[in-house]
Amino acid sequence: MSDAVTQAYENLAHTLVKPLLGDAKYEVKTRIKDGKLDILVDAEPSARGRLIGRGGKIARSLRTIVQAAAIETELQVSFDIVD
Repeated sequence: MSDAVTQAYENLAHTLVKPLLGDAKYEVKTRIKDGKLDILVDAEPSARGRLIGRGGKIARSLRTIVQAAAIETELQVSFDIVD
């Protein structure tokens, strides 16, 4: 998996997360494990609820968008919010 692909998914995560968190501090990390790309978003605790949403609806939607983007590249990609 190339650095360009990893960077593209990191940019996608920033594009999705930034409007939800506004000025809150957050960090997006990526890691490759067993041929799978993991996108990890670590936000400050007071803003984490805005990423998760009621009943996890926003988090589920973010995961769906990332997985839909991965269909074209045939990669296994996960999107997780770090506690």
